[in-house]
Amino acid sequence: MPAPDPHIMIEALAYGVVGKRDEGLALLQPIVDQGPRETFALLSALAEATCKRARDRDGPDAAYDLVVEVADGTVSSDLLPPDIRFAGQFITSWGNRQFETAHDLFWAMAEPSDRNGTSVLADSISAVYELAVCAAREIVSDRVRQRVQDGGTQ
Repeated sequence: MPAPDPHIMIEALAYGVVGKRDEGLALLQPIVDQGPRETFALLSALAEATCKRARDRDGPDAAYDLVVEVADGTVSSDLLPPDIRFAGQFITSWGNRQFETAHDLFWAMAEPSDRNGTSVLADSISAVYELAVCAAREIVSDRVRQRVQDGGTQ
């Protein structure tokens, strides 16, 4: 599987962290334009970035579930919009090192989207990107907090 340029990935996430979502997604578009293998590699890299903080905290053998919390408890992920459900399932599968499941989820979403000309693929890529940006924001916050605790400046 071809790996996306890590510099582009970091720059795209950095744009997202500072609130420039469209600029970040625009950096990733040429990767998507290369085809489905490259798109899967991109989503895999974003999923890995999303899981980094949890995997560092929980260790390599940790297992994760997709839990959707609402005000009065939890609900099934089936109630989520398709793009967000895909992002959650894909990232959870990747985090659990269930790469074949992630691959199957990708093709189950990508093929019908391509065939029917819907925006599900683009929306799903955006959702995975948004979750990776959220995770990157948490990492940045952790680092800033640590610097302040260590006597550094913000």
